[in-house]
Amino acid sequence: MKKPFLRVTKWLGDIPVKAECTACAEVKFEVEPASHRPSREEYQIALQRQFDHHVKTVHMAPAVESKLAAV
Repeated sequence: MKKPFLRVTKWLGDIPVKAECTACAEVKFEVEPASHRPSREEYQIALQRQFDHHVKTVHMAPAVESKLAAV
């Protein structure tokens, strides 16, 4: 299986607004603005958190299940 990476697909200047998982074409991540002045760091963190959660639930879960089945 291909290692998943977070790929930014839409930028607002230097601020990442939308991203996707490189291993799952249908999985998209989007940041909802908390204020009218977006912060690059806040948006990067928000996208990374969404991606990390996706990786843990989708890409890591099968590995854990297969290890448990082998025991």
